[in-house]
Amino acid sequence: MKKAALRKEFLQKRKEADERWLIEKNALIAQNLEKFVLINHFKTLHTFLPQLGSREIHTSYIIESFRISFPTMRIAAPYIVPGTREMEHFLITPFTHLVINQWRIPEPDPVTSEKIRPEEIDIVLVPLLAFDRKGYRLGYGGGYYDRFLPQTRPDCIKMGLSLFEEVNEIADIDAFDIPLDACITPERLYDFKSLKA
Repeated sequence: MKKAALRKEFLQKRKEADERWLIEKNALIAQNLEKFVLINHFKTLHTFLPQLGSREIHTSYIIESFRISFPTMRIAAPYIVPGTREMEHFLITPFTHLVINQWRIPEPDPVTSEKIRPEEIDIVLVPLLAFDRKGYRLGYGGGYYDRFLPQTRPDCIKMGLSLFEEVNEIADIDAFDIPLDACITPERLYDFKSLKA
């Protein structure tokens, strides 16, 4: 299927999902991710923060649990530079002041937060609506992560998080689409790059 049709389908699936189902799936994704992180010893994890009311993966829950399980790991989140398609990246702590941007996405306040460089990041949790068997993801169409991911180190893990299992193929992949190294769903870890798992 092509991106437009898939985007419509998976937005609808997410919209129709039962609240209890969403809570269960989010918890399973967090558990599977924690197992992966436990054996890889990442120093700096970068995560998206979910758009308010969007029913995206509940990364706030992941952040809170990881602060307990991995107290020495640094956690960062993106800040969209106003008027651009670029992101900057800031550490988030229990004391970080979050601001809500025009898309209703919480972001670390760039005035009071500590900025980090993309090269410092060991694993990026990448937002998506769907992904295919080759590791290509269907995002939201803004291209922010397609610009950001090439700025990270070659060994930085690009990890998708998905409520749903893979689709067979995203038909209209282009040169700007960057494949994931792996994707975690409630059921399993999809490994596209022979990772330590």
